[in-house]
Amino acid sequence: MTETDRVSLNNVTHVRGNGSNNKAFELGDDFISVTGNNKRQAENTRKGLSSYLSLVSKRITATEDYIKGHSQAFKLFVLGILGAGYVAYFIAACVLDFQRAIALVVLTSLAIAAKLYELLKEHRGESISQCFRPAVTFLKSNFKWVFILAAVALLVLWLVLDTSRRPEQLISFGGVWMFVVLVFLLSAHRTAVTWRPVFWGLGMQFCIGLFIIRTEPGLIAFEWLGKQVQTFLEYTQAGSGFVFGNLINDIFAFQALPIVVFFSSVMSILYYLGIMQWLILKISWCMQITMGTSPTETLSVAGNIFVGQTEAPLLIRPYLKNMTKSEIHAVMTGGFATIAGSVMGAFISFGIDASSLISASVMAAPCALAISKLSYPETEESPFKDENNIKVAAGDEQNILEAASSGASASIGLVANIAANLIAFLAILEFINASLSWFGGMVGYPSITFQVRSEIITTYALCGFANLSSLGIMIGGLSSICPSRRGDISSMVLRAMITATCVSLINACIAGILYVPLTDCVELFKTSVAFNATDANIGTCCKDLFQKTVNNGTVYFEGPWSAVANATLYFSKCCQCCGLSDVAVCN
Repeated sequence: MTETDRVSLNNVTHVRGNGSNNKAFELGDDFISVTGNNKRQAENTRKGLSSYLSLVSKRITATEDYIKGHSQAFKLFVLGILGAGYVAYFIAACVLDFQRAIALVVLTSLAIAAKLYELLKEHRGESISQCFRPAVTFLKSNFKWVFILAAVALLVLWLVLDTSRRPEQLISFGGVWMFVVLVFLLSAHRTAVTWRPVFWGLGMQFCIGLFIIRTEPGLIAFEWLGKQVQTFLEYTQAGSGFVFGNLINDIFAFQALPIVVFFSSVMSILYYLGIMQWLILKISWCMQITMGTSPTETLSVAGNIFVGQTEAPLLIRPYLKNMTKSEIHAVMTGGFATIAGSVMGAFISFGIDASSLISASVMAAPCALAISKLSYPETEESPFKDENNIKVAAGDEQNILEAASSGASASIGLVANIAANLIAFLAILEFINASLSWFGGMVGYPSITFQVRSEIITTYALCGFANLSSLGIMIGGLSSICPSRRGDISSMVLRAMITATCVSLINACIAGILYVPLTDCVELFKTSVAFNATDANIGTCCKDLFQKTVNNGTVYFEGPWSAVANATLYFSKCCQCCGLSDVAVCN
């Protein structure tokens, strides 16, 4: 016998004479039996694993169904934990250093106020509206002209009292009405002008400016906001420094223009999260109920406070094709009359006062709507009268990282546009200065140049995007959003740009009426031979000096007065005049 597959055929024995027994065959039968058992065991194992996984899956599904069925309870539980954690954090921050926590207190208060307003409007809004409806109807029918005459009388009285010391402010007041009359004369439909949005818009602009420029809370609030914006923009240096290295310290383009990229990316993130839409809706509501403008145009103009002239119309993209010509004109005017947040960041990096830029952009929004309705009045019936039918559009990004990336990418063209305009306009300005100097030199005045002296007023005048290069941006941007209205956009864009220029100039005039330049007290004291009690500036400066004076047996001064050489002499003269001798620090 031969050996096959390691099984030898040997020791053959006969059994009952009917055949032979061979152990090799018995070994093969055992091998086949073991293999079959292994397969059955593997099959049983697979079945057991499958049933186990099926059981686990059923339990997971049951858990998911339970969580979905009690999602509200879980949501409240999680929100409760987060709320309790924030309250503990808020209390700890205030206890440790309340002065440092003021910003946190302000933001928390604003968030609570906004939430309470939404809850009140949702649950009691209709009943509150019904309570005030008879009063509103009564005022509209009987006291409309009384209210108008009272507002005009108060304005005249305020102008008389306020300009009695600074009559030059009346020049700015005259400038406002000159531009209003000019826009009215150039209006597309003078007989169709509705004066409600015009006067309400100018009134809102004046009130906002009065709060920001003249009141201490408004001034402090916007100065604080400006400082926060400046601090926020300084984070740009981390990215631009990594890319450009030490060039950011020496070259303007690498120092200022990356701010546009950073700000654009941040705005895109806020837009993706819905924060900008919420804020814009609140501002647009205030303008809409007072000025009577449609929700679509108001929403776009309010958006221009924060985003650019091509981004703001995206908020109302689904409605552009059905908007009236007057509404489209208002959308374009709002884009030209304000500056985008990213451009604002670049302007701040130039050294322009941040609080003035922010307040100018806020003031320009109601004025843009007002002057737009004067330049191109409504002659059609707007299909968007009910704000409940207006839904704010959101971005197309799928996640926050894509939003940040798309915002940065979208700023590339804007950065190039800013750089090109700076090169062109600074070169033109230098040429004009050289020409004026040459002409002035012919008659003995070589120092004549085209330089602007009033920085604050100029900030308000230039806080807009109404320039020739923006015409192409506006036409291209709006036409790509709504190709069917390309003809209307192209026919009205030049009028909208001129109207927006008037808006910026009116903004500057309002600032000229309200802005009071700070007195240089040290220079005033130096040039004053005798301190006159009738001089209001002397009295103001003396009060400021007293506030910075400490008298605990030895007189010394704090703040900027500590570096003034003759502060003690000025202090002595102040105590002797102006009816201030009874001030505590003088005794």
